[in-house]
Amino acid sequence: SPMYDLLVIGDDLASHVSAAYAAQNGLKTLLIAESGLGGLQVLGDFVFNLDAMPLSGFGTGQLGLSILEQLEIPLPEEAAVFPDPAYQIVLPEHRIDFSGNLSLLKTEFAREFPEFETEISAHFDMTVEASSTFQNWMENHPEIQPRSFREYIDYLKIYPDIFKYKYGIIAFDRILSQNASLEKVWEAQQALLSFNLHDMFSFAAAFQYCSPLRGVSYFSSGKQFLFNALIEKLESKEGLYLPHHGLESLTHSKTIELELKAPDGKMLHTSGQNCIFSNKSGQLPRIFGQKKFIHLSDWFRPAKILYYPFTLFLGLPAKCLPEQMARHIAVVPDVSKDLYDNNLIILETSLPEKDKPLSVSLTSVSATVYLPNDPQLWTTEALHLEARNLVDRLEFFLPFFKENILFMDIDQSIDISMNYRGILNPKYDVRNAFLTSFSAKSHKTRFPNIFLTGSSLLSDAGFDAEMISGRNAARQIINQRR
Repeated sequence: SPMYDLLVIGDDLASHVSAAYAAQNGLKTLLIAESGLGGLQVLGDFVFNLDAMPLSGFGTGQLGLSILEQLEIPLPEEAAVFPDPAYQIVLPEHRIDFSGNLSLLKTEFAREFPEFETEISAHFDMTVEASSTFQNWMENHPEIQPRSFREYIDYLKIYPDIFKYKYGIIAFDRILSQNASLEKVWEAQQALLSFNLHDMFSFAAAFQYCSPLRGVSYFSSGKQFLFNALIEKLESKEGLYLPHHGLESLTHSKTIELELKAPDGKMLHTSGQNCIFSNKSGQLPRIFGQKKFIHLSDWFRPAKILYYPFTLFLGLPAKCLPEQMARHIAVVPDVSKDLYDNNLIILETSLPEKDKPLSVSLTSVSATVYLPNDPQLWTTEALHLEARNLVDRLEFFLPFFKENILFMDIDQSIDISMNYRGILNPKYDVRNAFLTSFSAKSHKTRFPNIFLTGSSLLSDAGFDAEMISGRNAARQIINQRR
């Protein structure tokens, strides 16, 4: 079997970015996607995106777009138009449209929460400033955490900005605590935009809260466009994509030897100089052992998975949905309850079918809830109950939709939510580093030729983390070879 410069093992977007980026930069690369699944699912007559998170980072001057440009991957024409509003947050007595225009966004909040107009406006100004500083930092320090004496000197230059933001967010949190609905708006944004549950007070949270202003993209094919384009790029550079291949064994020394099981049951052997693993891969314990730490920061600051997404896929007549409905909506049924106590539903709707009048057009709706990482809540029986409760809870937001459901297959929804764990992003608890207050973690492991990629490594960066983390892991190996 051929010797590869790089073996990439993972189903998620970050793994695909790593493989394409390495191949583009001259590394002979093999991508092993154990499930071979992408970002799209066809069920009945409906097509569903699988990721509840809005796609950010593809606007002018944004890092996701910059990575695609380096890979010479053009965006589809539809990506040039950002939906406005970027998303909505719906509470029992409020609906907030998050516009890409700062002035309109402030006006929206002034209408919904007039008693806090001044404080909210000042908060947005502070957030925009902090987001710009953080984005500049990421462009010049893609690992986010300072790695050298010189980078720490650079960090000290932005520390006054970080201190100012932290001081401001503590003051703003006191404002939020005066109004349960307003507080839930900020918590729901965090749930919609971030992988990290507890980083509202982190400097990087400003970058996520500015997603509507930076531009949220909507591709009709969702993330599937990115998966397809990255695989095509890999193969055009003489790389190999192996979907549906299971990892049977791995041995590592100066080279890495893999034994793979093909879909037909045959065993394949392959080897590589370096390996990148997705941190969502179930294979990590095989290399590092159940209780051994991947690197020192994992001992100090482990990335704990607190909640996994469960998505119910529904097909509806388009006329059932409100006309002003955004593509992404966070619904909070009860402002007095904790968000993760059955109190958050994230909806993504497809565009109504083209060339059909609204009266006969169909639309697909993905309804996602986050359930605790507890096996008892993930049995088939428990998830059937969860699905039925989810439909009941949606009635307050979409009256009459229940009797108009054209497609709902709970068993398929359960299978997809379980099988896509290597692709979908859970909610992590990642503590910020003591010195910097960034939550970013290293791509390196205790083995010199094995690296990690995946969203939890850069949970500071929201959706953009997947793109940046994939590129960063590949760069570790590209830079070593130079």
